[in-house]
Amino acid sequence: MDSLFSRSWLARNSLAILPKGLFMLHTYAFRSIPFSFVPFALLSLVVLGATGCGSNQASSSPAGASTAQAIEGIVHGGQQPIVGAAIQLYAAGAPSSGGGYGQGATPLITGTLPVTNASGAFTFTYNLPSVPSYFYIVATGGSPGNGNPVNPDIVLMASLSNCAASATIPSSYININEVTTSAAVLQLQPFIVAPSGVAGADVIVGAPAANYNDLRTAFENVSHLVNFSTGAAVSPTGSKGQLLNTLADILAVCVNSDPAKSSNCSNLFTDATPSGATAADTVQAAWYIAQNPTRNVQALLDLISPNPPFVALTSAPASFAVSTQTDSVACFAVLGASTITNTGSTVISGGDLGLYPGTSVTGFPSGAVISPATQYVNDSVADNAQTGLTSAYTYAAGLTETGSLPTDISGSTFTPGVYSNAGAVGLSAGTVTLDAQGDPEAVFVFQIGSTLTTASATQVVLAHSAQANNIFWQVGTSATLGTNSTFDGTILAHASITLGSGVVLKGRALANTAAVTLSSNTVTAP
Repeated sequence: MDSLFSRSWLARNSLAILPKGLFMLHTYAFRSIPFSFVPFALLSLVVLGATGCGSNQASSSPAGASTAQAIEGIVHGGQQPIVGAAIQLYAAGAPSSGGGYGQGATPLITGTLPVTNASGAFTFTYNLPSVPSYFYIVATGGSPGNGNPVNPDIVLMASLSNCAASATIPSSYININEVTTSAAVLQLQPFIVAPSGVAGADVIVGAPAANYNDLRTAFENVSHLVNFSTGAAVSPTGSKGQLLNTLADILAVCVNSDPAKSSNCSNLFTDATPSGATAADTVQAAWYIAQNPTRNVQALLDLISPNPPFVALTSAPASFAVSTQTDSVACFAVLGASTITNTGSTVISGGDLGLYPGTSVTGFPSGAVISPATQYVNDSVADNAQTGLTSAYTYAAGLTETGSLPTDISGSTFTPGVYSNAGAVGLSAGTVTLDAQGDPEAVFVFQIGSTLTTASATQVVLAHSAQANNIFWQVGTSATLGTNSTFDGTILAHASITLGSGVVLKGRALANTAAVTLSSNTVTAP
C-alpha cells in the first residue's frame, strides 16, 4: 500500500484510527490528485461497518431468541480450503452471566452443526442473543484439502466484534484462517479458558463484570489487527502484520498436515507448551504461545515450511507478543470534553457516547434514547478516545489542500478532495452537494479554520455513491448545526459542537476540548 488514500480491503472500511491517533481514509478516489503528500502509517486500526448477512442452512438449529439471522463465510488452511470443518458461533460471556475469565460464553447453534463444503464455505442461521454480546466463531476439524484425511487437531477461530457489544454480527462474510486465529488468540488469551488438553474442546471467552471493559478493548484490538471479512492482516507488511503472519505460518504447519503421516502438529504442541502443559489443537497451541511469548521462538520459527502461505518474518522476533494502542474514537457517535447536554428525544445509534475529562452528562437516559450505544464518562475508554481525536484532528488539519472552500458553501458541489478555508464557513441556505462520481470509497475532507455554521433546514446532499463515513469536517473552533437541518459526515471540532433542535446527523459529533449540546436529534454513526 503506497498511500493512505489507496484502495482498501473493503469499501466500508473508510475511517480508521492509526497508532498515535492518525486517522486513515481508505480510497483511491482522488484520481486526479498526486498522493505524495500523504505518508503511509504503520498500522491501520480498521473499524468495520455492519451490513446484512447472507443465506441460511437448514441443518443447523439455532438457540436463543426467535428472530434468526444468517451468516456465511469460508475456512482456509493457508491458501487451501478446510473441508468438513464443524462451525460454531459463540456470544462471549457477558456481565449478567456471572463467573470469571473464560466463563459464560453461549454457543448460538445447537443440534447438527453446519460444516464446510468442498470449497471450505459455510452458511447458517443463528438467533439473536438475549443481551448484546461480543461474537466469535470457531471451526473444528476437517480435511485440509488435496484429498488429505480429517485432521482433528485443526481448530481455527475469528473474532467478529469490534467496538461495542451488539445483538447482531457486524459483518456479512467471515473468513477464518490461521491469521484470524492468531489475531484473536493473541488479544483474547487472558479471557479464554485455559486449554483442556483435549483436541477440539470448546473455546470459551468471557470476563467478569468488573473487567468487561477490558474484554471490549481486546475485541476491538483484534479488529485493528485483522480484517475478518478477508482473513488478512490489516497491514501485512508492517511489523505487527508480519509478526501476525509469522504465527499464522507456524500454525499452518499443523493445519495443512496429514496427522497420520506427519509430526508437524506434535512438534508444534511440544514447542508451544511449557513443561507440564498439554496443547492438543491449534487454538490451544496459540494460547500457550500468547501466554509465553518469548518461549522457544526460534524453534517455533524453524517449523515454518519453505514456502509459507503468508508473508512472514525472515528472522526470529524477540517475542510473539503483539500490543495494540486503542484510541477508539471511531467507536463513538458523540464525544465531548467538558460536558454533554441533551434536551428532548435524542436518539444516538451506531456508536458510543463519551466524555473526558468532564463528568457531567445530562439528559440521558430520561428524555432521550441511546441505542445500542454505551456511555463512557471520565474513564480510560473516553480518555483514549480523546487522545485519538486530538491526533486525528491534527492529521486532518495537516493534509495538503486540493481545492479552496468558499465562505458560504450554499449551492456548491464538491467532488472528492481536500478543501480548505482559513476562516469561518457556513451553509446559509438550501443544500451543498458532495458528488462521489460513482465511487463509494470517495473521500471528502473539509478543513475549516474557525467556525462551521449551518442555517435551519439546510441539507448536505450525497450524490453518485457518496458515503457519510467517508466525509470529514475538521473545524478549528466550534460547529453549530441549525434547527431541522440534515448533515452528513464526521465532525472533528477543536472546541464545541451544538446541534439545534431536530438536527439529523449521519456521522459523528466529536468535540476535542469543549461541550457537545444536543436537542431532539438523531445521530447515527455510519
